Parts: sequence; structure tokens; C-alpha cells
Amino acid sequence: MDERDDINKYREKRKRRSRTIKFIVFAVVSAAVVIFIVNWKEILAPIKDIGTKTGKGGFPVNLTGSANYVLGDLGENFYLLTDTYLYTYNAEGAEIVNEQHGFQNPVCSSNDKRALVYDKNGKEMKLYSKNSMIYSQSFEDSIVFAEMGADERSAVVTTSSRYSNFLYVLNSEGKQIFRWASPDEKIMQVCFGSDDKSIYVSVVGEKDGTLNSSVLRFEVDSDKSELWRTAIGSSVSYSLQKCSDGIYAVTPTGSFLLDEQTGEVKASNAYSKEVCGIAETNGIRVTFFRDPVSNGETADVFNDDLEVSSAISLESFAAFDTDGGKLYILIGNKLTVYDSSLKEIQHYELDDEYSDIRIIGKYAYLLGYNTVQRQEL
Repeated sequence: MDERDDINKYREKRKRRSRTIKFIVFAVVSAAVVIFIVNWKEILAPIKDIGTKTGKGGFPVNLTGSANYVLGDLGENFYLLTDTYLYTYNAEGAEIVNEQHGFQNPVCSSNDKRALVYDKNGKEMKLYSKNSMIYSQSFEDSIVFAEMGADERSAVVTTSSRYSNFLYVLNSEGKQIFRWASPDEKIMQVCFGSDDKSIYVSVVGEKDGTLNSSVLRFEVDSDKSELWRTAIGSSVSYSLQKCSDGIYAVTPTGSFLLDEQTGEVKASNAYSKEVCGIAETNGIRVTFFRDPVSNGETADVFNDDLEVSSAISLESFAAFDTDGGKLYILIGNKLTVYDSSLKEIQHYELDDEYSDIRIIGKYAYLLGYNTVQRQEL
């Protein structure tokens, strides 16, 4: 009898253990299903990209000479925007997809994963991955400009019959998650914080015949008003960028580095020369100025205090880019590389003259009249 009781107890214990294991498995599977349902687009995106069909590839990429092309980067890939199509290519020059956008005045803003194409002065925008359109969105008013965030959020600035401008922030599915109406100031630029939770806005207004420019900060996931506002002079801003050391604003008369949390001016500099170009601040802060003496340009590098640390005179260049603390200058069929002190460290004689350049990884992608060429760096 005792032996049978022991056997029964053992069987019951096994059943309880089996039920516990089944419950745990069921809970884990259920949680996985819920996570998949909520995030299925993000989970399947890499798998979809792996299965993307591409063209033959190879450089140079031959283009039809009848279209005006805009070259841009899309992570390790690149895109070409024309008045009719958006083309995406992988790093080896193989065409991934071509999409007809249907816009009269197409403009593109991109990050590592997404390309936002909008119809400037039109009312529609489209968001693309490297292999397909994700969504299309229309607005009641005309689009002034739009910017892609660091991830999948995008900002769109439109006109308004009641206000100076509307600012919209859309999520990855094109749903509006933030809106701000600028009452009497024109929105000039916007940029997201590194996590896309904050958005910074440069505006310009007029009072007593004097222009006044400011930078404002908003929290995208909050319906609160501006968190701070900082004046940046009486000139319309050229650019607004989120950098590793703060928010960097450039105007025709000077530059400002603002603390992203408080808006405090950490550094500033007044310009006495005409600004003609501003490089993206990827490890090196460069501003280009007109040189009235040589009738060319000068490139000035600014340190963390926005003081000029080095400068060089240049011929009239075609294009420039920065990457890894280096400056790349394209002049005709010559590509010159400078370090952060503007010392020439490399020079390339190219096979043709090119009009634009993008540094992606260890390559320079060069846009010609009817080709895209790749130069190993």
C-alpha cells in the first residue's frame, strides 16, 4: 500500500510539474505573440530587406542624362531623387527599387533607414524604406519643408490661413502625434533630439521693424508649450542641427551653441564674412565663407567654444561632405581630404568631373552628369 501511495504521489507530482511547464510555455508564447503583434513591422523589416531583389550592380551606375538627380545617403545605401522617381541602390551600385512619387517639386530628407519625399509647396509627402513606400500622407495646407528624425518620426511644416505656420510630427505609420501652431513667427528650421522625443524649432518674427530669431524646444510626447526659448539675434537662421555637444544654430551674422536641456548659450561667434555653406557636424564643425579677395571661398573650422581653430582658402568648389572628423572637398575631377585642423591628408584624381559627393562608409559616392561613381577611400 505504501508503495502504491508513493507511486501515486510521484505521478501527481509529475502532473503538477507538467502543468507548470505548460503554463510557463503558454505564457512565454503568448507574450511573444503580443510583442510580435505590436512590433510586427519592425521585426519583419530586416527579414524583408534580406529578401530584397536587387539589380546587377557595379560602378559606374549609368543614368539617363535627361533628368536632374539629387544624391543622398540611406544608411549603407544611397538614393537618387529626380522630378519623377526615387531610386534606391545598395553599396555595390545595384538598384533596389524605383518608385514614382508623382510630385511637382520633390525634396528628400533621409536618415539611415528612411527617406521622406515631400512636394514642396504641394500638400503630400511619402515615406520610404530602401525597398518600398511605407505610407503617404496629405495635409490641408501647403508643405513648406519637412525633416526626417533619427529613427522613424518625421516633422512637416505647412502654411496656414490662421497662423504663420503649422508644425506636425508624425510617427512611423504617418499618425500625427504632435502639432504646434506658430502664431506670428515663421518657422525656418527644425531638428529632432537624438531619441526623437524632443524637437527644436528656429523661428523668426518682426517687432518694431526689427527681425528677431529664436530657438524653441518642445517635447513631442507632451501637449505642453515650449520648454524653453532662446534668442539668437536679428538674422534669419541658415541651419539648425543636433550635435553631440548641443544644438547648433548658424545665421548670416554668427553661430550659437545651445544646451539642449536648458537652452543656455554655451558658446557663440559673430561673423564678418558672407556665409556660403555649412557642413554637417560629424566630428568637425566647418563653415564656408565668400572670399572677396580671391573671389573664391574660405573654410573655417570652429572648436567647442566656436572660435576659429584653422582656416584655408579654396577655389570655387562643386560640393563637400564630412565624415569621421574629416572634410572632403570636390572640385571638378579632384577630391581632397582634410583632417580636423584642415591639413591635407589625401588627394584623389578622379576619372571625370563630378557635381556632388556623399561619404558612406569607406567610399565616396560621386554624382556626374549621367553616372554615379564610387571611389574607395
